[in-house]
Amino acid sequence: MDMRWKNRGSLIRNALGLGLGVGLLFAATPGVAGDTTGKGCAWFDGVESCPIDASKLSATNEGLLVESTDGKQSGVSLRLEGSTSWDAWLNPLEPDGSSRMLLTYIGAKPDGTSELLERVVVARSKAEDQGAIYVDPSVHGASTYTVRGYVDGKLAFERFGVAPVPESFGGPAGPGDDAKFARLVSFPGKWGSGHSGVIAGPNGEGCTEHGLDFPFPKPVRFPDHTLSAAVNLVTFQAEGVQSDSHALREVSLQGVGLQSFTLQKVARTP
Repeated sequence: MDMRWKNRGSLIRNALGLGLGVGLLFAATPGVAGDTTGKGCAWFDGVESCPIDASKLSATNEGLLVESTDGKQSGVSLRLEGSTSWDAWLNPLEPDGSSRMLLTYIGAKPDGTSELLERVVVARSKAEDQGAIYVDPSVHGASTYTVRGYVDGKLAFERFGVAPVPESFGGPAGPGDDAKFARLVSFPGKWGSGHSGVIAGPNGEGCTEHGLDFPFPKPVRFPDHTLSAAVNLVTFQAEGVQSDSHALREVSLQGVGLQSFTLQKVARTP
């Protein structure tokens, strides 16, 4: 599917442009409103955010703290009804062998039903001895992905036909263990945010693109062990896949084996 449609740019603009202001958040009061649902939810940067399982949410000087109350996992669900793109900046995390982050993307079909769009894990790869992005091709049946890298909003590389390598990761048991994850790319050091967008095609069809960014430019390593140019945003899109969703409904972040993490900022595009 051709990704050169006009509304694709919102993902890149949000991921790079708004990210430049994250450092200013430490001097500001986070946009956190109180729970009106009785379920421990909070409104953060205009997005309803609800704890998953035994997690709790609280406001800090750095943003929205997502904290485990049982020592197993910390998780939050972001309700995004009607949004075509989503971005969240976290305190930078470095994948280690004892924890991982599971990101689940749910779309909204025109008839109001939900659709699982993508399931992604960020964890440490034993084979690569560094962090890695894992995808779950069983969600849509894709066998290859297009991977793109950006530096300050400008396309630095574009690689088609990247076939992820099946690989298990360590750490405690938790959500997503029943999925068949495969390593798409690996990277050194920390990552700092997640992004997603629903792109409408010329005939009403849809596809999605997701991404992560890094605090500093760095190369990513492909399954064939070649390296990309150094980039601060990498995006990936399943090839040959069309979705029925016209917007995002929900994105969840679950830190398995992670006592807590902080959302510094959240943005959405209607």
